[in-house]
Amino acid sequence: MNFFRKSSCILLAFVIGLGLAACAQNSADHSDQQKSRIDTSATQKNQAKTSSTQANSASHASVNWNAPSGGTYPVLKKGENIWLDVSIKQQKVYIKTGNRTLYTMIVSTGLGTDPDNATPTGTYYIQAERGQWFYTPQYNEGAKYWVSWKNHGEFLFHSVPMDKNQHVLTADAEKLGQKDSHGCIHLTVPDAKWVYEHVPFNTKVVIQA
Repeated sequence: MNFFRKSSCILLAFVIGLGLAACAQNSADHSDQQKSRIDTSATQKNQAKTSSTQANSASHASVNWNAPSGGTYPVLKKGENIWLDVSIKQQKVYIKTGNRTLYTMIVSTGLGTDPDNATPTGTYYIQAERGQWFYTPQYNEGAKYWVSWKNHGEFLFHSVPMDKNQHVLTADAEKLGQKDSHGCIHLTVPDAKWVYEHVPFNTKVVIQA
């Protein structure tokens, strides 16, 4: 009787041992699978983050402020009725005739962090005031080829900002395609010159958020 009881105990202990070993193995396998899923998820997140960073970098790629931002300029017909469609969201100015876009310029509009540095939205018209150069000591900056569209010299189209010696302020110029100005609309130097030379008095300007 004692022999059978002892043998049963030994057999039971052996079976329990096998069960525990199997559980341990299953737990280890589950842990490995879970770790694999976590590693895979982390890898996917890192890849997504990298792609997002690359996309953001691409969207804010530096614009050559000494070149036309949209390629070859259009040749306007004499008396052609154009208007300027400004998108704050896209940071672009579309030169249009009717609904057809003739040319697209990359710009910087107002920072928009407070009313004093926002580009006002609405419909305006090119005013009589324009010039080849201005400098504002208050902001320690100036610009070339300015054209007024609101408040007779307050809100302008003009080139990227420059210092008093007409050297481009690269920190601002590199932000073409992003909000940067005090409310005016920054353009590459050739784009500003084109607007100065080709956009006549009383041309409609529509500025959209």
